[in-house]
Amino acid sequence: MEKRYNFRIYPTKAQEAQIHKNFGCVRFVYNHFLGKRIEKFQAGEKFYSYFDACKDLTALKKTPGYEWLSDADAHSLQKALKDLDKAYRDFFRRVELGNVAPGFPKFKSKRENRQSYTSKKAGLGNNIELGGRYIKLPKLGEVECKVSKQAEGRLLSATVVQAPSGKYYVSVLCTEVEPKPLPQTGSEIGIHLGLNNLAVTSEGEKHVNPKHREKAQKKIARLQRELTRKPSGSKNREKARVQLAKAFERVTNQKNDTLHKMTTRLVREHDVICAREDSITNLRSGKNTNPRMADPAWSEITRQLEYKCRWYGKKFVAIDPSHPSTKLCSKCGHKYESVRGSKSNWTCRQCGAKHDKAVNAAANILKHGTGGQPET
Repeated sequence: MEKRYNFRIYPTKAQEAQIHKNFGCVRFVYNHFLGKRIEKFQAGEKFYSYFDACKDLTALKKTPGYEWLSDADAHSLQKALKDLDKAYRDFFRRVELGNVAPGFPKFKSKRENRQSYTSKKAGLGNNIELGGRYIKLPKLGEVECKVSKQAEGRLLSATVVQAPSGKYYVSVLCTEVEPKPLPQTGSEIGIHLGLNNLAVTSEGEKHVNPKHREKAQKKIARLQRELTRKPSGSKNREKARVQLAKAFERVTNQKNDTLHKMTTRLVREHDVICAREDSITNLRSGKNTNPRMADPAWSEITRQLEYKCRWYGKKFVAIDPSHPSTKLCSKCGHKYESVRGSKSNWTCRQCGAKHDKAVNAAANILKHGTGGQPET
């Protein structure tokens, strides 16, 4: 099993300059060979493969005027070519499938919010090493690193990232990680995802939505106004941009922390978890939509539950979004045309059972996921 660890790093001024040099070299290689692929395709030449690009990259490094490419980590340049090759092949695959917007690969810009490059561990070498308070990276040496968790398994690669706020992070990918199953509890639950409550279980437990974005909206709006008033290209505008990016980053961190704590707790306490794969994108496609619907991140909740169940020896059952979990009575199975107009508590006209709307939906999801109730 592979596992990724994210840590914050604190490079020196010299290391920071080298990081930006790597960013620039990777960006140049990607754009240069994307342009070359376009030229060859328009000229009707044979497919320009990744191996052809690698040969031309070696020759390009020796070309007068391009010697500076050797200042960057060689593995990061090869990774840029692999990323380009994948993007190019995925584009043609989507064209063959008949996608309306196949998405042709775009040229990279130094003004992009997120800059990154990936270094590969060279065989049994020590070009990448993770220590107690540092990480050793190619061309950078030992960089101060806040190692918040001991990495397990064999290290494969390290990706250096600069966030829009200007902070630097390293993402370490490890393989041969042995999963450690959690103790079995014998518990099975269904989960209904909502707006006011991130998740409501079939047992009646409600995980309230903290609404971090909604709470920070006033500050974000003020910072956005300040940014628009600053002259383009000025130092004050850059300072305002960083302040705005930090505000967004704080909201994202709060949101991720809430979701991870909730999903980890659910996986620890239950052996089988059933959840409906709701899509907020589909629900927000209407004309009059609630902007708060972007806050809960339902797909992220199901994604975390799925891989954490796989890690810890539990079972995750994904329920099709078309399942009418909110329209069924969990006691008698009677199906209603719609219950949207009803309040949070409603009574079944068929059997007289009283339901909490969200808990009833979670109970139906559990029954459907475990085979206790057929599709009605």
